Amino acid sequence: MNAVTNCKVEANVASAVRPILEVRDVHKVFGGVRALNGLSLSIAEGEIHCVLGPNGAGKSTFFKMLMGTERPTMGKILYKGRDVTRMPSFGRARLGLSVKFQNMRVFGDLTVFQNLFIPLRRSYRAHQIPERVEALLSQVGLQGNAQRLVRELSHGQQQWLAIAMSMASDPEILLLDEPTAGMSVEESTKTAAIIHELNAQKVTIIVIEHDMAFIRALSARTSVLHYGQLFAQSSFDEIAANPDVRRIYLGTL
Repeated sequence: MNAVTNCKVEANVASAVRPILEVRDVHKVFGGVRALNGLSLSIAEGEIHCVLGPNGAGKSTFFKMLMGTERPTMGKILYKGRDVTRMPSFGRARLGLSVKFQNMRVFGDLTVFQNLFIPLRRSYRAHQIPERVEALLSQVGLQGNAQRLVRELSHGQQQWLAIAMSMASDPEILLLDEPTAGMSVEESTKTAAIIHELNAQKVTIIVIEHDMAFIRALSARTSVLHYGQLFAQSSFDEIAANPDVRRIYLGTL
């Protein structure tokens, strides 16, 4: 099955489930350079969706479009059918989108509890926060660490704390930008388990990653971007076996 056929088959499957997020024919031009070139992609409600692509494929620009830190030159972005193309980031966050960037900052001189208190105070009363902190730490495998200084945590633990901070607003969609960057194999495996646990709680999760072993562990619908377009979309196993995708990563296509 070729890449174009893969896209059509998966599009038909996705249409059977209500899309929570849609990107329709999105273009983005930076100073004459076309970062996105008619990208169309649909994310089903409640799924884990992985986005792959070589350097320059448009992954980072796509991510910024979803959160509203960049706006399309052309095209639309829909959230539950609502056009949010021109909506700023804070507006999308209020609707239920949250993001964990690769270099999301945690505060090393504060405790884990204090790091979570900061985002939680926007949505919870002070007396509710301790219980919510414990719930979030349990979700990311950091229970018992509330009073530790963040600088004492390992790199992987700090990344899991950043995910917990992104979950503080109880989002419907969580966007994760290379969540395993700098992690050991064991930490990456645990991160996959954390993502599955969050998804089991009805959170739609979009992951941009280049670690193929990690994407395999997620076992999720996977989209491959190339030159700012959707090149292929299928299960990870089918994507990994696609010779055209392999050639993209080798730089021969």
